[in-house]
Amino acid sequence: MSLNETESYLKSPLFQEAMDHFRVGKWEEGFTKLGEVEKNYPMEPDLRTIRQEMDVRARITRYEMEENKQRKLHQLGKYSLRSFVTLVVLVVAFFTISTYSGWIQGQIVKAQSEVSENMLQAQLAVEYRNAQQLIIAGKSDEALIAYENIKAKNPEFPGLTDAIAQAQALKDIEIQYTQAMSLLQLGDSAQALVLLQDISQKMPNYRDVSLQVKSLQTQSEMTSVMQQADQAFAEGRYEDALSGYESLRLMDSSYQTGHVEDYLFQSYVKAAEALLAEPVPSMETLKKIDTYFSKALALRPLDREALAARTQVRLVIEDGMIGDYVSQAQAALASAPDSLEAQQLAEKYLGMALAVRPNDPNVLIQFQLAQAFIQAVSDFASSKWDLVIEQLETVIGQQAGYASGTAIQTLYDAYIARGSDYIAAGEYALALEDFQRSAVLAQQLTDSESLSFEAQIMIAEAQGLLNHFQEAVLIYQDALNTIGLRERIVALQNSLTDTLIIAEYTSSVSDYQSSFYAYRNLVRNRVRAYDQTTVVTIKSGDYITLLAHRYNTTVAAILSANKMNNQPRLTPNTQLIIPTLP
Repeated sequence: MSLNETESYLKSPLFQEAMDHFRVGKWEEGFTKLGEVEKNYPMEPDLRTIRQEMDVRARITRYEMEENKQRKLHQLGKYSLRSFVTLVVLVVAFFTISTYSGWIQGQIVKAQSEVSENMLQAQLAVEYRNAQQLIIAGKSDEALIAYENIKAKNPEFPGLTDAIAQAQALKDIEIQYTQAMSLLQLGDSAQALVLLQDISQKMPNYRDVSLQVKSLQTQSEMTSVMQQADQAFAEGRYEDALSGYESLRLMDSSYQTGHVEDYLFQSYVKAAEALLAEPVPSMETLKKIDTYFSKALALRPLDREALAARTQVRLVIEDGMIGDYVSQAQAALASAPDSLEAQQLAEKYLGMALAVRPNDPNVLIQFQLAQAFIQAVSDFASSKWDLVIEQLETVIGQQAGYASGTAIQTLYDAYIARGSDYIAAGEYALALEDFQRSAVLAQQLTDSESLSFEAQIMIAEAQGLLNHFQEAVLIYQDALNTIGLRERIVALQNSLTDTLIIAEYTSSVSDYQSSFYAYRNLVRNRVRAYDQTTVVTIKSGDYITLLAHRYNTTVAAILSANKMNNQPRLTPNTQLIIPTLP
């Protein structure tokens, strides 16, 4: 704790108010103000000590007040009893004085002795409890004095021997801690660490010992890393040296900043120069050299020699590499733009181009689109709907028809899936928003009737669960009629037909709530009414939204037909049923 920090909280008006309250015995008000001071100075350990001391004093004061009250009541009863006994004695004394005077005197002396002994024990009990509170407050010296005073009056007081041993142990710990802090001030961190580790073994929760030990251990480790890095630099092993200096910066960026940054800069430059000295540096070597110069310039952006060297290296490799990588990415996407394998290959080539020229806007946009799309497909398989939606909203915002429309299909199905999760969680308003967004997305695709149908029936479900039963029924009816599914269900003459009849009848008599639940049950089993299905064998690289887009259906319909329980991850070499609407 620095002098400025001490003056800061000692001069705080809140601290002065707290101490004023403590002086006059207003403990609650004092603790309230002291709490505000602790919020302003959370790292000040003296404030915790003051709180503990004031807490002890408050407890002692309250205890003494209670003891005084009990003592007064006890004395009043005792005096009343004595008065009564005295009166009785005076009445019978005349008749018994000659015979029992000696016995009475002995009883009086015995009673007085017992009263004195009881009062002494009560006083020692109070002193013992006060000493225990001093131990809690960390005041071992005062506690030892109190225990010794008790021992002088009653060496056999219960628990006194153990209490004295505990207080002496705490005092020894305090002495060790003071010695450790003094050694730290003198710069002898190694010996201070030994003392603090010993304290930690004896009393792990003592003050800030655990934090001090951890800090000193880290410092010792950093000293060792520094020595190894310096030795590697001196021996010309510059890559080993820069690895050590980089580790130091990760461990503690403020550790010997000047020395670490200076030698790290020199290590980058010398490591790059050593690689440049090779007869014919490979492309990978040139990239590594460029990286070293870039890191050196990050430390010293205005260093002319490093800047010139990096520029020279980049002139050799940039143009040819970028053109080649972009061409390969375009060729991969041209063959199958919605293929996950093609997207991953394009991402790879574009990433390599960006490694050469990170700020090329055209390459960067295409790379980010491919990267976001690939990640979205992966997140979709893991049911991470929020991430899918966030990534693909960005993708279609940049390029609406990305991946031949599969990006929109995937985003559409993510909204449907997240809305379904909201339905399960009872968040019907949020579900309605997602379903409405999916309906808008469906309109952006050609041949979007099946997607629009799925979105409409989900909107109807959300409306019904929000108690908008009539509106929900109308949406169900319109969706079934528009897609032609009603006529097919009527023609099937099965349980779906019965459910449809119930739904339409209850609607006709304005029982929209019953009609809603009938329609809801009907559309949940809608796949049974689809006029055709296709069985496909899953190949490596296939993903469910790709198949849904390719066969003009939805993920929800595929999952329902295959009873996959909302698990959209596909397994290669397995068969999948693809249902399609009439």
